[in-house]
Amino acid sequence: MIIHRPPFTIHHYTSLGSTNDHLKAMTAAPEFTCVVADEQTAGRGRRARAWHSPPGAGLYLSVLLLPRTDSSSMIPLISLSAAIAVAETLIERGVANIDIKWPNDALVNDRKVSGILAEAVGEGLESLRLILGVGVNLNHQSFPPELSETATSIAIETGEKVVVEEFRDQLLEKIARWYEHWRRGESTLIVDRWQRLSTYARGQRVIVTLDDEKIVGVTGGLTETGALRLVVDGGEVKTILAGEVTRLRKTAD
Repeated sequence: MIIHRPPFTIHHYTSLGSTNDHLKAMTAAPEFTCVVADEQTAGRGRRARAWHSPPGAGLYLSVLLLPRTDSSSMIPLISLSAAIAVAETLIERGVANIDIKWPNDALVNDRKVSGILAEAVGEGLESLRLILGVGVNLNHQSFPPELSETATSIAIETGEKVVVEEFRDQLLEKIARWYEHWRRGESTLIVDRWQRLSTYARGQRVIVTLDDEKIVGVTGGLTETGALRLVVDGGEVKTILAGEVTRLRKTAD
């Protein structure tokens, strides 16, 4: 089924392995093509982690963007913009205690409710096709044991069932708005809004897991391109371009 929600053209499927993979295969698709599935049988998040995607429980969405920029360093701001869009949609729907964990996980009461996976296709900035995958836990009532302590859904938090199509359209409107800010070069607006929505932005003691090391420090805000500043012991400021951030809990004296 094809649904037109300008500027998006939505291709809706009952079941797919992965909405990102399906959209990647649509090599002639124009910008703002969107793929949505009621379930994913091989959904995935960042670092190749599986994304729990049972039928009808969540929003499983991928959007094709054709960002044109002179600097590849500005591309990460798009996924940060998508995280802003998710957070604002949740806030508008009355969900309390929203947070964003760098770079783009949306949390409710410190549990993950949404994840974003941005994948680039093509070589060079002139031919770049960016697949922006967004998963949001809407009507899940439970999660597998390995996720039960870290994941949540809107239904669990609010006790109310979400109409997936309504949430989809509300979110897409915000994605389009923040993508337009990006296209206008309004990086400061994006970074400032992200920092206002995130308790992780400044003053949080965290551990950052990189591919081959772990770094402990205190967050010191974002750079203009969305990288995380981390003040390590001794005062040195490291710039983190990619990594897994975990808040370190304070221990009792």
